[in-house]
Amino acid sequence: MSAKQILILSLGLFATSAIAHTQLSSSVPAQDTVVAAAPEQLVLTFSTDVRITALTLTDAAAVSYDLGTLPTTAQREFSIPVPGLASGYYTV
Repeated sequence: MSAKQILILSLGLFATSAIAHTQLSSSVPAQDTVVAAAPEQLVLTFSTDVRITALTLTDAAAVSYDLGTLPTTAQREFSIPVPGLASGYYTV
């Protein structure tokens, strides 16, 4: 095998990790969950460390709620305090 072939093969091995996508592994409350009372926080768990740059909480009337300052460090799990909410349908 030539040096060029080895280089191409080794680059291909490292490229697969760059192609991988981080996914939301779980959340509390879970997706499409109906809860009896508004949660005090959102817990978001990802498959790898991530940095959250934006997060929006929106109600059924498309009104957005401020979630305050988001963490600036990369991590797998985030606990985001939620403002007091009235009963209703919300999307994160």
